[in-house]
Amino acid sequence: MGSFYPRARMSSLNRMLSVLDVFTSERPVWEADAIVEALGCSTPTGYRYLKELMQAGLLQRLNGGYYALGPRIALLDYIIRTTDPLLGLSIPLMRELVEKTECRCVLSRMDGDFFLDLHHERPERDVQLNYGRGRPRPLFLGGAPKVIIAHYPPKKLRALYDRHTAEISAAGLGEGFEDFQQAMQVIRREGYYASSGELEAGISSLAVPVKFSSKENCAALALVASTSRFELSDRSKLLELMRQTAQRISAGVAEFSLQD
Repeated sequence: MGSFYPRARMSSLNRMLSVLDVFTSERPVWEADAIVEALGCSTPTGYRYLKELMQAGLLQRLNGGYYALGPRIALLDYIIRTTDPLLGLSIPLMRELVEKTECRCVLSRMDGDFFLDLHHERPERDVQLNYGRGRPRPLFLGGAPKVIIAHYPPKKLRALYDRHTAEISAAGLGEGFEDFQQAMQVIRREGYYASSGELEAGISSLAVPVKFSSKENCAALALVASTSRFELSDRSKLLELMRQTAQRISAGVAEFSLQD
């Protein structure tokens, strides 16, 4: 079972909210005792978590003592999609980028140890992808997560490596922390990452960071298309357009923050 946040740093509230992490598209319904076992907590504590999350509308109880995500989740998703300043600023600019490049444009962020797409803006002639808004993606495949991780400070990068050593090795990003750190430094220095077939066969992407304040993780802006289409494209021109868009998003977020 994955968790958004490393357990060692979890507060009591975070431990309760980690109940939500067990629900996935592959397993959307859980029996109460199975949730308690997955959390590794005592039965009274687990049942208290379930009760409180139900009262908040974040869980709903089904017949037979089974649980699923509650209606408040749908409400929160609607609020995010309609009011999130980052999305509100980014979507019109992403549409412009799609019109200019005829590639799919994806905005993504890291949340704890989960990498999530926030929005996909699609061209008329689009590629079929297995991942979409809100579905966790592999941390070390494709360009978008790498341009975010490349901007991690050393201590945070080391902690990530220690939690995911096997995955990092399998992704070809190094057999030790020094190798991994050097690979990320190269990406950070170049300011982009181009991937081909890493996440899905026949699909390539080009990703750049969207930078905010020094205390916040970057977001990632990516163009996605068939590998054959990218082979015919002018990478330098695509990067110029993407960096301009990323800078406009960053500036918009900074201006919004000053107004708040």
